[in-house]
Amino acid sequence: MTRFMSTIEGKIDAKGRVSVPAVFRSAILAQNGGAAGPHSIFVYPSFTEMTIEGGGVSLSAYYNQMVDRLDPFTEEYEALASVLFGDSHTLTFDTDGRVSLPEALLHHAQIDKAVCFVGMGSKFRIWNPEAYADYRAKARARALEDRSLLKSLSGPPPGGSSH
Repeated sequence: MTRFMSTIEGKIDAKGRVSVPAVFRSAILAQNGGAAGPHSIFVYPSFTEMTIEGGGVSLSAYYNQMVDRLDPFTEEYEALASVLFGDSHTLTFDTDGRVSLPEALLHHAQIDKAVCFVGMGSKFRIWNPEAYADYRAKARARALEDRSLLKSLSGPPPGGSSH
């Protein structure tokens, strides 16, 4: 699977559009089935941070499968389905690779004129750049604490040691 990687800042234009970085568009197109696949992203407000999360068709399908495993007559199902699907949007790229982010998502992420796209492997986040700088500092400290969780399934990395 093609992964979302990198951190790229951008601006929202006068018409409310933002250019999705080329490396993210390439990952989305690969996940969506290549040139013949849909040229769109699935986005929703993050549950845990003041940011917008998103991905391609594969992320949407993954979330559908997770929700479908729940009993549809439970409060858990109703809450998760309502938040995940009721607040989500499918945004189609224009010919220049831009999308228009809905006002509700911009408000949730406290985004005004600038954005920061952050790759997270199978998904990405769109942040207010200042909020991301604060989050990144905390995340780096947490990652240092949690580094022991990253254990190789097959031994040391190529050219590396086992320590």
